[in-house]
Amino acid sequence: MSQLPTYGEVPGRPVGEMSRRSFMRRILWVGIGIASLEFLAGTLNFLWPNVRSGLGGKFTIGGPAAIGTVQPAWATGLPFAFGKARVFFINVPAAKALVDGTGESFADPGLDVLALYRKCPHLGCQIPSLCDASKWFECLCHGSKYNILGEKRAGPAPRGMDSFAVSLVDGAYVIDTRAFVSGKPIGTAPFDTRRTEDIPHCAL
Repeated sequence: MSQLPTYGEVPGRPVGEMSRRSFMRRILWVGIGIASLEFLAGTLNFLWPNVRSGLGGKFTIGGPAAIGTVQPAWATGLPFAFGKARVFFINVPAAKALVDGTGESFADPGLDVLALYRKCPHLGCQIPSLCDASKWFECLCHGSKYNILGEKRAGPAPRGMDSFAVSLVDGAYVIDTRAFVSGKPIGTAPFDTRRTEDIPHCAL
């Protein structure tokens, strides 16, 4: 049986010592693991309905008169874009009159209103302002289309536009972004029954 010398250089690699190649290989796999976790987290954050991001509270929008001062056309149906809560605030009777073409004005609809969340239920793109040609909300990302009340009419979205609860407090509308209301499912009888192929659109 051979014996190691009791002095001088010890042959072989010291126990526990890692070669440069093994070290670089390990660093590479650690980097790939971290990148994979970041990608997975980013994907989940993108796809999961993150309604609390930047929201999660109550927003006072003002009373009907205050909204009418900022946007007079709200009384005749044009949705009011309220950026702080990321919603289109809908005067429901006026919106219906706008689509029907009756020209009726509703300065104070009471609680007959909707706070439609601007995040498209399909993949989360921000829905632009009402298309003037169709009087529908039309997502420019993938072509999902919703009528003025947020009911789905066409495109890949799985449901209608989501919304938040609204209350009246001392004459002012309060939007509670913690009270999330999922959009109506596909097949729900919509208010606006015009066929998508019969009207012009802003999104293809």
